[in-house]
Amino acid sequence: MTPATVPACFTRRESLADYLACTDYVSSSAVRRFLRTGRAPALALIPDAISRDTSLGDAFHALLLEPERFADDFVQAHERAPPPGTGDEASLMARTWLSARDCEALQRMRNAVLNYTRLPLAGWLMEGEKELSLYWQGVAGGRWKGRPDCFSEEIVLEIKTAADVRPARFGKSRKRYRYDLQAALYLEGIELLTGHRPRFLYVSVETSRPHTVWIHEPSPPELAAAAMELSVARAQFLNGLAAPPAGPGVAGPAA
Repeated sequence: MTPATVPACFTRRESLADYLACTDYVSSSAVRRFLRTGRAPALALIPDAISRDTSLGDAFHALLLEPERFADDFVQAHERAPPPGTGDEASLMARTWLSARDCEALQRMRNAVLNYTRLPLAGWLMEGEKELSLYWQGVAGGRWKGRPDCFSEEIVLEIKTAADVRPARFGKSRKRYRYDLQAALYLEGIELLTGHRPRFLYVSVETSRPHTVWIHEPSPPELAAAAMELSVARAQFLNGLAAPPAGPGVAGPAA
């Protein structure tokens, strides 16, 4: 396929593992890792992975957005063990085990989102594309990817689990982890794909009772600032890729 025939943005219906393993295209996580650590982009391009420390958050995403993956990847710890010799033991051991308490919390969190009444979250989640991988060529160079939790021409929903979803506390996490860079990248890809620029909402859910749901919508000035920051960060990332590796005794980028 020649550059002239490469689509502006294309999609893949693929597993999360395949998406995370793809390093031909760069995710917002890789760019944010580069900004956070100052390490060479080549090191930032190691495959993304899900930490065991974030398994509860991943389990919630799977339960809410990909129930089939939840059934395949997670198991409740008190479920009855399969009869010896059935061949199911290895499958169970390969899955992430959740306590009964965690499973109950996950169900309550899911219900809290689906029963939210101030916005039609349940309808958006039912009608939108969930966990669909986007890939595109950047106008200023580079190849980029994103996997929004749920999106349509109208709306993008990004699900975040947190200990405290109130604006002040969530705002600190949003700034610390540069969530808005992720938002800017997703909006760029979706606009290329659909020709429309949707609203962007963070749907934050508390992991402990009462599992409060709070919607945070970045303002247009905040998204414009994030897009500008992303443009600068991507240029630094691409310049780092093009630069020759540092020799012995040569300091790398400052953290």
